[in-house]
Amino acid sequence: MISVIVIGRNEGERLGACFASIRGALGVLSHEMLYVDSGSSDNSLAIAKDAGARCFLLSEPSPTAGLGRSIGAKEAKGEYLLFLDGDMQLQPGFTEKALMTIAARDCDGVTGIREDVYLRGGEEIGRNPNYFGCTAERVCPEFGGAVFLKAEALTRCGGWSGDTIACEEAELHARLLDAGCTILELPVPMIRHTDAVRDNRGLLSVFFSRRRLGEGQAMRCAMAQGKAAAYIRREKEKFLFYALDWLCVLLILLLGGLGFAGACFIQALQLGFLLARRRPRAFVSCKLFFFAFPAGLATYRVRSREYSAR
Repeated sequence: MISVIVIGRNEGERLGACFASIRGALGVLSHEMLYVDSGSSDNSLAIAKDAGARCFLLSEPSPTAGLGRSIGAKEAKGEYLLFLDGDMQLQPGFTEKALMTIAARDCDGVTGIREDVYLRGGEEIGRNPNYFGCTAERVCPEFGGAVFLKAEALTRCGGWSGDTIACEEAELHARLLDAGCTILELPVPMIRHTDAVRDNRGLLSVFFSRRRLGEGQAMRCAMAQGKAAAYIRREKEKFLFYALDWLCVLLILLLGGLGFAGACFIQALQLGFLLARRRPRAFVSCKLFFFAFPAGLATYRVRSREYSAR
């Protein structure tokens, strides 16, 4: 059986579309639907109940996506677990292809093509038909909130961590790899994701967004489980640049002007490396990571695991 675990908060009509897509895509396949709510003030729980989902409400006042998914996995009865967010729609044909791939390749999980639809004020302003750029079957380099996993593999690696406000997918992926699991990415449409674009973000929110703080918190989660080395291996390029940025700081402090020249040379090498790989924007991300990573480490806290059935 497949357990489809949906998390959400105040998704409204998008949640209804999510469950309708699940019913349409899975058809006669044996499945159950679970919904874990993070304290919605709208009718999300009623929408999920009407769709036939088993519903659960988190007690934590500041819940995380990972916490919702961990509770869903705990309550799931299926041999396979399909994780979705409430603003996603499952695409027909993916689940059958995922099951066939797991059987044929003896892998532990599968992801597929994610299409992003960007909305501002309810109007579509853009679309990315292949967010992760998957054009051929490959070992999955990364995945977002949508992933199809064997329940046994998730249990083996320790499950979702509920204590980081973002980057929980990368942290889980690191532990899956460390546990010897193989996750494949298929050039098959998996989900359509509706992304509400925000306007007028302040400078502080750019530097210390949920995602950037989550990178440091994910490290604390990995450290708490003794998997820091696995997480660093998973994010090796980012941590290599982080170490080089600290080297630049030390050079400037110890050598003054000469150290500043050396630091500029190191930064030029980093930029050249990313330009050669056609990833110039990652250079800015690396600089923001340098400041936000310690802030994320400092803001980590353990969340309540209490919840109730609804």
